[in-house]
Amino acid sequence: MYKNTYAIVMYSILMVLHCIINVFSRSMKASYIRIILLFFTLSLPVFGQNWFQSRLIEKQIDMAIDHFNEDRFAIAETILNKLMEKPLGAYEPKSRMMLMKTAYALNKKENIKIIGREFLELFPDNEYVKDIYLKFGDTFIDEQNFNSAFRMYIKARTLSNNQDFTFLVDQRLLNTIQLNISSSTISELSMISTKSSERIICTLAKSFNDISSGNPDECALSLYQLNPEDIPVNYFDIYEKLLRASYQPAVKTITVGVVIPLSGDNMIQGNSFLRGMHKALLSINNSDSKISFLIKDNQGGQIQTIRAVNELERNPAIKAIIGPISESNAIIAANALQGKNIPLLIPNATMDGITSLGKNIYQLNSNLSMRGKLAARYITNVLELDSIAVLSPADNFGRALTDAFVKEVNQLGKKIVGVERYSGVPTDLKRQFKNLRKIAFELEEKENNYDEYLGMVFDSLDYLFELSDDDLFDIPEDEEKELTASDSSKIKLNTIQAIYAPVHSEHLAYIGTQFPMYYFDTQIIGNDSWKNLDVLNQSNIGPHMEGLVIISNNFSIDTKDHIYNQALDCTQLIHSIINDHDNARLSLAKRLSNLSDFNGESHNIRFFDSNLNSSLQVLRYNNNQIIRSGYFMGDSLLSLEGIAP
Repeated sequence: MYKNTYAIVMYSILMVLHCIINVFSRSMKASYIRIILLFFTLSLPVFGQNWFQSRLIEKQIDMAIDHFNEDRFAIAETILNKLMEKPLGAYEPKSRMMLMKTAYALNKKENIKIIGREFLELFPDNEYVKDIYLKFGDTFIDEQNFNSAFRMYIKARTLSNNQDFTFLVDQRLLNTIQLNISSSTISELSMISTKSSERIICTLAKSFNDISSGNPDECALSLYQLNPEDIPVNYFDIYEKLLRASYQPAVKTITVGVVIPLSGDNMIQGNSFLRGMHKALLSINNSDSKISFLIKDNQGGQIQTIRAVNELERNPAIKAIIGPISESNAIIAANALQGKNIPLLIPNATMDGITSLGKNIYQLNSNLSMRGKLAARYITNVLELDSIAVLSPADNFGRALTDAFVKEVNQLGKKIVGVERYSGVPTDLKRQFKNLRKIAFELEEKENNYDEYLGMVFDSLDYLFELSDDDLFDIPEDEEKELTASDSSKIKLNTIQAIYAPVHSEHLAYIGTQFPMYYFDTQIIGNDSWKNLDVLNQSNIGPHMEGLVIISNNFSIDTKDHIYNQALDCTQLIHSIINDHDNARLSLAKRLSNLSDFNGESHNIRFFDSNLNSSLQVLRYNNNQIIRSGYFMGDSLLSLEGIAP
């Protein structure tokens, strides 16, 4: 295509030259005509070659830009690197600028810095210098160097003469302002900026810091010096918000980082958590102290989680971190922050040992061992029951709960008479329930034998008279046939006084329908998964589950919104430990560690003596309702007024 175009252009130029020569040939000597003709004949191929080369370079740059815009960054980089191997002339600045953008998209941080630095050395006055400073600013943001990022964005804005580019810079500056830029950086830029619009932006940054620090009077004084008509249009909203805030009483604000999935497979949970935080802020931020959130989307991934928590930890304005939601990512985050001073509040994980990964890791959801342990204490110390059995799944979840439960029961001097486990979906637990009935019947036989022995009472007065063997032992035979384990399936047994039955939520319907079939007169103790009234209130389950006790992490009955409730209480917890004097990271961590009893909307939280929440709820199922009975604070059960545990 290019060769045909080139031939057409050459032919056209030669025709034009021929016409020109014909016009002037009458008045010019033949020698001059030959010289001119020779000159153009020699120069036209060179001109044509340069034109063709320029078009080819331009076409390749456009191709690289198309690939870049379609997120095919590696292909764009390959095209640009090949271009850079030959002289590009006027196209070199544009190619280098695009190569820097591509390096940024591919997260090649060292390449970004090298390409940008070389560009500024080679083309200090080029029109693309503003793009170089913009990308430097983005790189500093990723490195949590917000002061340097602010400088780069201001520099890029100063060089901009394009409205669309200015808008892009302004969006970045508006976000960066809210990251508490240091006063020294703001003062420096206010002094050296030659444009009034950039000095106004610096004033707005200072005003934001004044509000965040609880100094509305300082904010008002700074804003008073601005003429509203001079404020750049993209900054007028933040100016109005700061102006309104300056009339409010002084409020202390701390910034908390949040790591949740707002995209990817777990985005529904992430958005539910976001709604919970927002609900909490509506009430919190009307008080004497405020919380602002810097939210990082980890997309549910482990690599993104590591990047997110590291970026938040490096930001000195962040005083604590909340999240992640998933258990695997919570472990990743805790590992990444080992040895760091920033408190990490993990809202949802239940795995044992997470808090051991760092001294400032706080687990708001009690782990499985704590749940099994407190269930054992409730049965033995509060209900004062003995002869206890366990029915649980034979997976990591079931083993963690059962092992902690059995260990605590044994330490408290009570009897574990049987442990039955099941694998997979519990559609048929005949073997497990028959084993429990056999144990219960054997216990009954022992009690009966013991009772008969104790029931043979001898009055000492009888020995005043002479008794024969016949008088003493002539007892009529009992005509009633003695019961055996094989024919007692319809007999209701009460010798197993309590059965601890932690289950998975999706298994409750199977367990609930089978329990009544085996006639146990016993106290059933369940876990959070039993908080499902749709299952419990079924006619073939509910009447047999009266008095069911549930040991739960929270007292909310709506299990579908537990992520929302965790966010609500987690936000309120952070707010409860803020004061007017010292909200440094270690100070907040110390207050959390000493927290003895926080009462949230659906949780009680206690970290005293441990970074693991040891406050669990005791709920009871009666009359088709689940009612909160009390909650543990350490080893003690606190009963709600008017309700016995």
